[in-house]
Amino acid sequence: MSKSIFISHATVDYHLVDILITFLGDVGIYKDDIFCTSVSGTLESGKDFVEQIKNNVQNSRIVLFLLSERYFSSYFCLAELGAAWALNQNILPIIVPPISTEEYNKTPLIREQALNIGSDDFLENFLKDLARKGVIENSGISFEKSSAVREFNAAVKKELGILRKDTSSFYMARLIEKKTRTELEHKRMTCHQLVIVKTPCDYTEPKIITYWKLNGLLDVETDSNITEHWISVGQINLSSAKIKFALGDVIDKGKDYKVFSIKDFYELP
Repeated sequence: MSKSIFISHATVDYHLVDILITFLGDVGIYKDDIFCTSVSGTLESGKDFVEQIKNNVQNSRIVLFLLSERYFSSYFCLAELGAAWALNQNILPIIVPPISTEEYNKTPLIREQALNIGSDDFLENFLKDLARKGVIENSGISFEKSSAVREFNAAVKKELGILRKDTSSFYMARLIEKKTRTELEHKRMTCHQLVIVKTPCDYTEPKIITYWKLNGLLDVETDSNITEHWISVGQINLSSAKIKFALGDVIDKGKDYKVFSIKDFYELP
C-alpha cells in the first residue's frame, strides 16, 4: 500500500528525519502514512526493497527530499532523486544547511521551489505546501504559541550543529577558519626549555602545523562547555574548503575547544 509522504534522505541524517516525523505526527500525519527507510517496519521483509521504494515513490502524494551534503555524496540518494523526479511530479525539495541556495541551484531541481529547514519560516511554508498538495487540511497551528513548533525549531537548530559520522565512520565537514602554529608550539616545547635541560637547541626553520575549525561539533562531544572543534592536518596544504575524514585522537584542548588529529581524509569539491 502506498503512503501519503515519501521521505528521501541520506542514512546519516536519520536524526533530522526523526525530528520531522515527530512534528508531522503533531499535525495528524503518523508513521503509518510515511514511507521512510529509517522508520522501523517501513520496508517489508522478504520483498525487493528497491521495488518497494520505486512503488512508493510513484504512488505517494508527495516526495520530500532532505538535501544535505551527505545526500549529494550518495549515489543511491541521487538515483532515488532521479526516479522521484521522473515518476512523481509532486516533489518538495528541502535544503539542509550548510547546503546553500547557490549550491542547490546547480542541481537539476533548480526549477523547483525549495524550502530551507534551517529558516525561521520553514514550518509555515512547509505546511502550506502540504495543504496545497492535498496531504493535510489547514493545520490550524498558531506559530507563535505552538509548543510543537518551538520544540521543532530548537531540535533542528541543535541537530544542524552536530557533525555525524557515516556508516564507514567518516565525517564530512566544512573548514571555516584556519590557524597555524610551529611544530615546537604544537608540542608545547620551546627552545628555552630545551636549553634548561641542557639539550642542544635546534635553530632550523620549524615546521608549520595547521589547525582548521569545523562548521559544527563532532558527535563524540560530551562536554557542554565545548563550543569549537578543530582538526590538525599537520603540514598538509588543503585546496578545498570541504573534507571527509576519519577521526583520530584529541591532541589539544582548552576551556571551550578541542583539537583532533585525523586519519584518512579526502578533499571534496
